[in-house]
Amino acid sequence: MRMRVTLCFHALLIFCCSSVASGQADSTMSSIFEHLTGEENPKIQLELDLDALLGNRKNAEYLPATLSTRDGQVYKPEVRTRGKFRRRRCEIPPLKFKFSKEELRAQQLDTFNEIKMVLPCSAEPASEDLIVREYLAYRMFESLSPVSARARLVRLELKNSKKKRPQKMLAMLVEHEEEIAARYRAVPVQEWGLSADRFQTDQVALMILFQYMIGNTDWDLEACRNVLVLKPRDADKMLTVPFDFDFSGLVSAPYASPNSQAGIKTVQERSLMAYGVDTAALQKAKESIMAAKPDLMRWCEHPLLSEDAVNHVNWFLEMFFNKLAASPEIPVKMEPEKK
Repeated sequence: MRMRVTLCFHALLIFCCSSVASGQADSTMSSIFEHLTGEENPKIQLELDLDALLGNRKNAEYLPATLSTRDGQVYKPEVRTRGKFRRRRCEIPPLKFKFSKEELRAQQLDTFNEIKMVLPCSAEPASEDLIVREYLAYRMFESLSPVSARARLVRLELKNSKKKRPQKMLAMLVEHEEEIAARYRAVPVQEWGLSADRFQTDQVALMILFQYMIGNTDWDLEACRNVLVLKPRDADKMLTVPFDFDFSGLVSAPYASPNSQAGIKTVQERSLMAYGVDTAALQKAKESIMAAKPDLMRWCEHPLLSEDAVNHVNWFLEMFFNKLAASPEIPVKMEPEKK
């Protein structure tokens, strides 16, 4: 389901980004990401030597795996661990898949051959809730902006080749940076210290206020941390795509803490990280997000969320909308209200 936000600002943003917002890569073929996520919450099975993977979690060495889909198709990707904090802390860290390009061509798929996967950090049921909450953050930004990363939930059966009984869980597939860039006919940029005037103003302002809305300070525009910066091939201004939201207040992972530079104590508080972006652009973004409230709040009723998670995400977003509606200006800090 794709939430539609019919806004004047949205139309303006698409116009401003018309050179990149046509949406698709040059190829008309589907990618392996699109193939695996073509239906809602598809079932997939992943089999690999999990003991070897976890024993080698600190290294970037790929191990062979078998990935099977519900329709009987079988792929032989390589898999390795990825990430920083979650790689160290989680029972099963986030994964990166690399598919054979020859195998993809044989299936008449595009050759974007890398996908990221995020799994529950522990076997506790609450960890699955955190996956769904982070998924909601991706989908909310996707519904707000024509430039975003795609993330989709899957029902994963994880089979350790050294053991008989598989583990069943919800997991999240996240589009790789290379495929995102190709969809918007752009190239990724890794350049430190980019100033605000290097970015498409309305789009970066929307991203900044979105991060504020979900209570996320675990990002850095100048260092390109947890933000994919894209340079369109036929435009001067750069675009920003946020990712990794587990340290946000919307998700509220038990290990999450705010950016030490944000001046707040917990992820339940909010701190506006404006990075010198024009105040008028932030006000436009505020109007856009306020108008999008009904669509955004509908994500909070996702059927895979537990009752406690539904209560949390509704409370956290309502607090944001209430504070913005009550103030003509965007508050730099926002303390949490009691539930």
